[in-house]
Amino acid sequence: MHGVPRHTPVAEVDWPALEHAYGDASDVPGWIDGLTEADTVEAALHELWGAVLHQGTLYDSTPPAMMAIAALLGARQTADAENTAWLLLMFADTVRDYEQLDMDDAETAVIVRSARDSLTAIAALVQPLISDDGPEAAAAALLQADSRTVDSAVPQMLAARAGVRPAGQVEQACVATLTTLGADVTAVLADGDPGLAMAATLARIGAGDGATADLDLLVAGWELAVEVAPNVAFGVDNLPEWLSAVDSGAAAHVLAALPTPDEATIAGLVEVVLGSRGNAAAAVRRLLALATLPESTPETMIAALRQCPPTPEVRDALAALAERVTTGGISTFGSTAFHTDARADAAFALLRAGDGRWSRPMARALLTNPAARGLMVATSASGRSALGHALVSEQAPPASMLVASILQALRQNPPTEPSQDGAGHLVALLASWPAEATADALPAVRELLEVAPKQAAGALAAWGDTAGIDHVRTASHGGDATVLLALARMTRDPADFHPVLDADLRYTESAVLEHWADRTDPRFLDWCRGLVGTEVAVSVFERGNQVTALRILADLDSGHVATGWPALRGILDAGTEPIEDAIGLALDWRARQLLPAEAVTDLEALLADLVVTDRKNYNGPLVKTSVVAAIALLDLGLPLPGTPARITKVVARAVADSWARDLGIRLTERLTAAPAVVRRSVATKLRAFADRDERFDSTGDIAVEDERALARLRPILHTLETC
Repeated sequence: MHGVPRHTPVAEVDWPALEHAYGDASDVPGWIDGLTEADTVEAALHELWGAVLHQGTLYDSTPPAMMAIAALLGARQTADAENTAWLLLMFADTVRDYEQLDMDDAETAVIVRSARDSLTAIAALVQPLISDDGPEAAAAALLQADSRTVDSAVPQMLAARAGVRPAGQVEQACVATLTTLGADVTAVLADGDPGLAMAATLARIGAGDGATADLDLLVAGWELAVEVAPNVAFGVDNLPEWLSAVDSGAAAHVLAALPTPDEATIAGLVEVVLGSRGNAAAAVRRLLALATLPESTPETMIAALRQCPPTPEVRDALAALAERVTTGGISTFGSTAFHTDARADAAFALLRAGDGRWSRPMARALLTNPAARGLMVATSASGRSALGHALVSEQAPPASMLVASILQALRQNPPTEPSQDGAGHLVALLASWPAEATADALPAVRELLEVAPKQAAGALAAWGDTAGIDHVRTASHGGDATVLLALARMTRDPADFHPVLDADLRYTESAVLEHWADRTDPRFLDWCRGLVGTEVAVSVFERGNQVTALRILADLDSGHVATGWPALRGILDAGTEPIEDAIGLALDWRARQLLPAEAVTDLEALLADLVVTDRKNYNGPLVKTSVVAAIALLDLGLPLPGTPARITKVVARAVADSWARDLGIRLTERLTAAPAVVRRSVATKLRAFADRDERFDSTGDIAVEDERALARLRPILHTLETC
């Protein structure tokens, strides 16, 4: 591991021995040189940001690269000083983010220490810019606050610049940095410059030192603060959201006190809800009050309230707001525009909350929106999905009014952009409901065989629509594997099944494995053996097909266990998905005594190793793997390997991980019979999670999922702490 805690000339760094996001860092010097020329600076900044600071990630090449960049900037040799300074501020922000994490990876810890040390050198290298004007001069001032070993001359330099009049962006940045460093700014503020006073106020709040008087000043001078904030804190495009990020309590106090909140303020209140358990109630109360105002925009308030914990009051407000919406809208993501309807978003939130009122606004959106066939619905604070797909994922129950409204949407003309035609997703939703609930939809779905042949044929097969066989047979002439499989499911004729295997089966294998009627068919079994192969497949879905095919083959002939064990073991040892299915199959074979004795011993040892040794991919440790293996060992009646600290680490990482949380809580439940030292260790760690103000990360609506996780976790914790 390479750390460079001082400024080192570019030529003296062994760049090929360092790494960035895309491999060794031998190309970094060329990018740094590119900063000096007008025709290459834009590309160089893009490469440095994308590789050396990729998505806010630190690599061992990042600190020396950033110091080299700072040297060029401080010497006024960059062709784009403003964006070069922005890159350095992004680096400093990334270091602070890393330092807030509970790092247990020694390699990463070394990089973070090196990055922190480099900020001292960077601050010194850019000091000369403080005497200049412009964003890069303000950035140079702000970077002084990131140095832990401030030169005694720096406060004097900052104070001298802060005293320049008329005060502007750079002077405000200097005052903010002086305030953050704990310096006395009384003399600088003596003439009462309002921008400088607000800079000091914001800096105190940002450092966590803001008093009630500061918050009141912020409320009184809100419009000025909106102007000043981008000059004194990196990346402030939205003052309410910045305030929520640095001090949720202050945000709840200030944002609730603003007399005429705008969309940015509402977004800030939402950020309080998402980021703070303790301050969420005050923010939710303010949002609910705003939702009742006649002048409030129902679409904006629905987007805000659907991210709040689904209390009865929130659900009532969502239902009431949905009644006020009469039309849809258009949202953009990048260069793509798509149709939305706040009624559908409100309905989706009510559905997730188990509130039966969801079907009314959903039906109204589908019945009255001329773009209902292509609607996208919010599935999280930042994600959207085709409406039908989202409802299938949420296992939306059928309702007669919904069937009628979906049919009306399906009768609409397709969108001009084919990729935004949600007809297939709506048909898939219909297919997820029983045939008796969707009988009226049969004629319309048959007609859609030309538009959405895969989904329509799948729906008719799921409903057992024998009267539609001829329609599906006609559609199958195109040779699509999904349609051919649907036809075979409907006729149950081996002569219809075999053509499926002659089609292009990419991404269709799992459906063929699920629906093949005669599992003794020699041709089908040969195809299954081909899926298994001898090596672990590369992709997740291919490995999933391997596991399923192994199960089918072994169920028919236990002799396949011996030949299939190496492939299954390879999937287990890699620790990658589908790890739950793979372990489940291995345990099934063990329970049925199909595994030879040496394989049983090997399996138990491998499960133990998965618990105590992290399997990793490019994103780091595979959190899910260790916890699934631990549950499997307990299912076998075997003790968990490793120290109490290791078991605690496995549990805590899983509970903290949005994709493995359910498994982590399930493992926690199983530990009530563990040794007392393990129970105490796990309970202490998870108690810290349960009592902290920060919410759990989430794959959907953060506050909603956090509340549900806490509701499950707290009684288990009580048992661990008292048993």
